[in-house]
Parts: sequence; C-alpha cells; structure tokens
Amino acid sequence: MKKFGHILFCGVPILLAFAVQFLVSIPAVGIRFLSALINESPGASFYNFYNDLLYSFMDSSFTSWISLFYSIATIIIFSLWYQKRFHALDVAAIPSHFNGKLILGIVLLTPGLQYATTYLINFISMLRPQWLRSYESLMETAGLTDVSLILACYAVVLGPISEELIYRGVTLSYAKKELPFWAANLTQSILFGVYHMNILQGIYAFFIGLFLGFVCHKTKSIFPSMLLHICFNLWGVFATNELFMYKIDTPFFFIFWLVAGILLTVLGMFFIKSGSGTRNVVRETDGPFDM
Repeated sequence: MKKFGHILFCGVPILLAFAVQFLVSIPAVGIRFLSALINESPGASFYNFYNDLLYSFMDSSFTSWISLFYSIATIIIFSLWYQKRFHALDVAAIPSHFNGKLILGIVLLTPGLQYATTYLINFISMLRPQWLRSYESLMETAGLTDVSLILACYAVVLGPISEELIYRGVTLSYAKKELPFWAANLTQSILFGVYHMNILQGIYAFFIGLFLGFVCHKTKSIFPSMLLHICFNLWGVFATNELFMYKIDTPFFFIFWLVAGILLTVLGMFFIKSGSGTRNVVRETDGPFDM
C-alpha cells in the first residue's frame, strides 16, 4: 500500500502545475476585466461588453503573456523542488553534461522526431479529422500561427525548461524510485500527454515524452533532454514545411521523408547512447538515477 501511495504521488507535480497555471491566470484575468470595464464606451450594452471581454481573453498576446509568466513560476518552483529533493540541478556543471556525440545525437534526433510526429499526426488525422480541427483551433488561440517575441521565448525556451523540470525532472525521478525505468518513463509520458489538454497534441506529446525520458535517463542528466526539447520546439516554431517536407504529397517524397525520419531517429539515438557511455559525471548518492 505504501508503494502504491508513492506511485500515486507521481501525479502531484502535474496537479501543482495546473494549480500554478490557475493562480497565474487569476490576476491576469482580473486586470483584463478591469481594463475592459474602464475602456468600455458609455452606454454600451452588456452583450457587447461581454463579447469584447470574451474576445480579449482569446487574444493570442493575452494567452502568450499568461504562458510566459506561468513558465517562469514553474521553473522557479520545480527547480527548487528538483534540486532540494534530488540534488540534480548543478547549473554550473552544465558543460560536463555534454560531449560531441551527445550534441550530434540531439541534432540528428530533432528532425527525426519532427518527421515522426508529422506522420503520426497525419495518420491520426485521417482516422479522427475532428481531432485535427480541435488542435488547429488551439494553435490559433495560442498564437502559434503568428509567432511573436513573447511566444518564441515561451515556446522555444521557457516552456521546454519548465516542462522538463516537471516531467523528466520531478515526476520521472519519483516514479523511478518505485517502478522499473520502462514503467516510470511510461508514467511520466502519459502525464505529459494529459498535461497538454488536447487529444491530438497529447498523443504526440506522449510520443515525444518517451524519447525525452529515455535521454534524461540514459545521460543521467536533465540538461540533454532540455536541449532536445528546446531544439524540437525551435524546429516546430520556425521551420517551414515547404523546405523540410518538400512535396510530401507526392508518393516518392512521402516515402523519402518517412525513411529519412526513421534513419535520423535511429542515428540520433545511437549517438546519444554512445555519447552517454563516454561521459564522466559525478552522481549524487541521493540522485534520481539511483535505481
């Protein structure tokens, strides 16, 4: 029963993340409401006021700012938690967590996973087109179709760092204390998928989470998974399909990019495993990687 309780505790980080998101949203919504109330034209109907307020809440810049402050808050909270409990966040020693093979593996794995998730999304969309429409609507609301500096800071840097601390940091570390790695990695990946609150995005987040968890475990460090996550999001935000998915609607290039994605993923994993074996990082006796 005690072990089962410890396993259930793996769900605490995601609940805390949702709570932080809610707490950050409250003052933002309050400020936006007061601003709309002050700027509302005299004599305007309640219906117009309500519609204007609702539209302002759905504005991409508003959601981007909330996401930005939320990610900063979670980075502070979960970095303190991760360091205090697992002593595994020595920022000064970041260079020692990398070598040429690891970096090459991350560089190769980034496009490999991008191609893999593209095919995964396309396959699921053929079976469930309504999931794709819901996903596209979410991307538009979040402003991901119109990249701003605020969005870039969140989506490319702060978001990946906060999510790695929550899932590959705290969640995976607790899960590995009670479960074999494969089960612990599956647990954190499922929670990572649920965290995105959208079926299609949740499925590919679960898929990516498996790789991120493996990288974190294999390298005995959260920093390589952070870098991989940042590179993955950087590609997703700024890369164009016209260049990296050239003529994917034709049979030849459809197969070509599929094979390229598989090869890049395999090569990336090979170099990450190879590079992990040549690192010499001092481990804490109470660290998250003690099985």
